[in-house]
Amino acid sequence: MTFLTNVYKFDDNHVLLEKRSLGLEYYCGAIHHKGLSKAPNIHRVGILDEENNIVESPSQEVIYSGDETELRFIYVMEKLQHLDESDSAFFDKCIHSLDWKSEQDREEILAGVTKRYNPELAKDILNLYYFYKKHETVLAWDLHGDNLMQRINSNEIVILDPYTRRA
Repeated sequence: MTFLTNVYKFDDNHVLLEKRSLGLEYYCGAIHHKGLSKAPNIHRVGILDEENNIVESPSQEVIYSGDETELRFIYVMEKLQHLDESDSAFFDKCIHSLDWKSEQDREEILAGVTKRYNPELAKDILNLYYFYKKHETVLAWDLHGDNLMQRINSNEIVILDPYTRRA
């Protein structure tokens, strides 16, 4: 369990996530609209209300309204592993506060991500930042070392859940 998230074993290669927030819905919107390549394989399989009734997906207007949700979003996602301490610290230091940086600092940070990791990861982070800016009245930037993970078999770094609802 993490903040507003329960994680359950699903099978050898997947987990079942139960989210009590819209953060992953925001991220799935960014994946779709920005064509991200460093995203995990994730599929929403259902939405439940507090009485365990299956409900229809809320409209985009409701999702981006800024209101809290009482719904439980259920996803199946590939199993991932956390980054090592060094990589996690790197992203905590430079990416977590990306929304507070100047344009020049952001460019330098993303050049560092390109050099240390790869250009696709840097491009996806920049696209996530642009998506955040487009929706900043509702979204808060929350990309940090714990929200970047690795695929178990390849160690490829993927991004997970970079947003939270603006309080």
